Amino acid sequence: MYWNTLNDLNAITRKTMGNYKDRKTYWVDFQFQGQRIRKRSPMNTKMAAQDYESVLRRKLANGEDINAKPKVEQCVLFKDFAHEWFETSVRALNKPSEISTKNSILRKHLLPFFGGKEIKAIDSRMIEQYKISKLDAGLSRKSVNNHLTILLRCLRVAEEWGRLDKVPKVGKLKTESQRLDFLSPVESIALVKNCDEPMWKEMLLMALRTGMRLGELFGLDWSDVDFDRKMINVRRSIVRGHVGTPKSNKTRYIPMTNDLARMIYERRQRDGLVFHREDGTALSHHIAENAMRRACKKADMRYIGWHTLRHTFASTLVSEGVPLNAVQNLLGHANVTTTMCYAHLAPSALQSAVDVLDRVEEREMEKLRQQAPSIEQLLEGIKI
Repeated sequence: MYWNTLNDLNAITRKTMGNYKDRKTYWVDFQFQGQRIRKRSPMNTKMAAQDYESVLRRKLANGEDINAKPKVEQCVLFKDFAHEWFETSVRALNKPSEISTKNSILRKHLLPFFGGKEIKAIDSRMIEQYKISKLDAGLSRKSVNNHLTILLRCLRVAEEWGRLDKVPKVGKLKTESQRLDFLSPVESIALVKNCDEPMWKEMLLMALRTGMRLGELFGLDWSDVDFDRKMINVRRSIVRGHVGTPKSNKTRYIPMTNDLARMIYERRQRDGLVFHREDGTALSHHIAENAMRRACKKADMRYIGWHTLRHTFASTLVSEGVPLNAVQNLLGHANVTTTMCYAHLAPSALQSAVDVLDRVEEREMEKLRQQAPSIEQLLEGIKI
């Protein structure tokens, strides 16, 4: 069972326990012979938490002390452990896109700096030096924070595997909130109407009407489109040629709008990819980006990426008062915190909040009117 906040957890754990996610961290929580066992998962995925619980239960059944720290091996270089961690944990538990990203950051950034150092010698001071070196090299704060996330995951596993006594404390760099780019309704209409390539026209409209990620659009099969129920079943994604599950590892259902259903109905098939190359094979990111450039040029508008259409879908829903939890489900966000980046676009909710101030003053003024027989006494009553 998974809970988003610690308050939710504290309110419920008296009745039930299980693996759960507190903010961004997975925890293992179970009972063994009347004793409550609660530990942080060494790797931050649902599958890893489940595997970790199995390991702990096995150790307890064998009478082993699960709190005893394994003996730290001597002279373990970061490059050697990083290779072991990558080949065993990363390749086994991550999606192809995540594997590629971690491999790139390790190879280009972390290994050149930390590779030849003993893993137990990596401390907070050394990590601060790494931050400075990358900022001086022109990297953004967000990029450096991404590097630190991967470094810390690697070091936490090193601690769990007995290669490191304690993970050093690391503070992330402060970053400014990124401005979300999205299209206005007029821009959305212009983008679709001016596109003269039928398949890309359909794909643009589907992205705007469903908020699907580009990889999910690539992986959409006709068997996942239910015209009777006007529903799309999002259950696969194709990223860099690899077929997998959506980013959150969960299947989701998105209702189709009438205009979207009408547009794609004419060329419906029993199965096969909805959007594909001429030979029926999956599209690539490069091909899709070129198509978007052509569409933007035809519409005489600025160039945008496909993800901007996802932002447009979410922004439009939130600005029209659709609850954030509904938008979360439609987007397939694992946590509503991710969806909260659109919260500021809900003017109706914010207006309702500040309208309380007017109502409070009006109520108090009405009390004074009832008590004061003349305007002079009324004004006297509100002097400060």
